[in-house]
Parts: sequence; structure tokens; C-alpha cells
Amino acid sequence: MRAILTLLLALSLASCSMAIPRTPGAFIQAAQGNTFEPMDTLDPRNAMVYIYRPVNQWGYEEVQAPGFFINERMLFGLKSGAYTWLELHGGEYDFYARRPLSILFLKTIFELPLSVEGGNTYYFRYSEDQPLDFAYHGIDPEQYVQAGPLQQVPEGLALREIRNLRLDEPGVYYGGEAYREPRWAPFRTFAD
Repeated sequence: MRAILTLLLALSLASCSMAIPRTPGAFIQAAQGNTFEPMDTLDPRNAMVYIYRPVNQWGYEEVQAPGFFINERMLFGLKSGAYTWLELHGGEYDFYARRPLSILFLKTIFELPLSVEGGNTYYFRYSEDQPLDFAYHGIDPEQYVQAGPLQQVPEGLALREIRNLRLDEPGVYYGGEAYREPRWAPFRTFAD
């Protein structure tokens, strides 16, 4: 019986993404970082993407935070009352989140073909139980990308909501697999 269970666990791990959930929920440990401060990109040709999760009771009762992925690579987990950032080269990415259970990811929460342009800043709000009511705020939802509980929001609204949230995990610079930067040279300038 033990051998069968071990085999089933090994098959489950092999069939799932090899990422292992690593972010405890706010119930275990609330976000401890600094409150929101805008970040500059390392390269002005890159896009800055902020993802934040407003405070709510349901989120504070989570034992494990959902994991966020780009192109099958786990980037971070996001607790209630927290934000993080993602610096990306301009282009298109498969962006999604999965719900963890112990050491496995069981359910995909949302999938979004994310398209970003270098030099731009994007704000995404993640809330499974309190989605943003665009009509209440007088915002045309057709202008912003949405996928399940993830909603792109205008900068002004995002800055009002994010200003008191705490950095959960350090942001991520994701260069992608195909992008290769030439060797660094002193006094190099970038063409616009």
C-alpha cells in the first residue's frame, strides 16, 4: 500500500508543474514588507507590472497564497493585503495563477495572455471575492484586460488602493527565454 501511495505521489508531481508552493497565506504570516513605492525598471525599454491584492477577511484566512506563473515558471505567491512587481521585456506572455494544496498546485485560478509594451506601467488587481465594479467607478471595462479574479485597473484607482499595501515578496525581473542581451560595454546607450 505504501509503495502504491508513493508511486501515485510521484506521478502527481511529474504531471504537475514542478514548481512547489512556497508562500504561506496571510493566516500564517501577513506581508511584512514596506508599503507601496513605485519602482524604476532596470532597463527603460522594459514594462513594469504591479500586481496587488486588496485586504479582505477571506484572504486573511488563507493558509497558502496562490502562486503566479509566467510561461510555466513560478514567480511568486500573493497574500491578502500585499503587492509585488514584475519587470518584463515588451512582448506576450502566458500569465496565470494556481491554487496550492500542500506541495501541489491543484486548480488554475485564471489564465491571461499578457501583452506588454516596453516603457509602460501596468496595474493588476487580484481579488477572488471582491472584484472591482467598473461601472461604479465610471470606468469602461472594455479598455482593460480581465481574467477571472485578475483585473487590469487604471493607474489612479490602483494607486489609491495599493498605497497602504505591503510588499510581500521581492519583485521579479523576468527576461524570458529567447531574449539575449549583448555583453555589457561601458558608456552604452539605448536607441529609443
